[in-house]
Amino acid sequence: MSHNIWLAASDGDLAAVKAFINEKGVSINAQDEFGYSALHAAASYGHKELITYLLENGADVNIQDPEGDSPLFVCETVDIAEMLVKAGADAKHINENEMTAAENAEEEEWLEVAHYLRELTGVPHPDEVAELEDDMSHLMDEKDSDDSSDDEDKKANGESSTAFKERIEAIMKASEADGVDRDDELKAVVAEILAIAGPDAAAALSEQLQALEKK
Repeated sequence: MSHNIWLAASDGDLAAVKAFINEKGVSINAQDEFGYSALHAAASYGHKELITYLLENGADVNIQDPEGDSPLFVCETVDIAEMLVKAGADAKHINENEMTAAENAEEEEWLEVAHYLRELTGVPHPDEVAELEDDMSHLMDEKDSDDSSDDEDKKANGESSTAFKERIEAIMKASEADGVDRDDELKAVVAEILAIAGPDAAAALSEQLQALEKK
């Protein structure tokens, strides 16, 4: 038998975990010296049966270690992440390093998990935002080339493009920070861009925005 409930959970030893809880009186939410709970351990190693038992018997799905990492932060596969989310895991929670579970998954290169969590929360990947900004800049440059031969007009258009990019970045950063969906704000900015770019040039950016909204 494992020396403690956390090792038992890491091993997926359901019988041992039950014994620690039911016979030795160990709390199902007990944390080791590093703040790791049995659910953290079970989720990290992908032990589905044990995860189900823990969740059905009162394990806190949003319990955090000292760095603010909940069990969702240690999920390496989508099926385990889905189990926790269905049990109420907060996918928008931000840890002490100012990272979401999706960002942590990207850093750990658990890319399928990261994609699942970003779709779930509606917060796009920074690369997708950058692509949208690039398309916006391209449209603004086209507008500049077509309509402006005057240096002052070109300067104004350049400043306008920068301002739009800064507004989009600010919206995305705010969504990352508090998990609030700001699609309406983003659409309003893009609508302004489309009005400047004109109907012909707007199609590409509209398609890009629609793709971003589906994430």
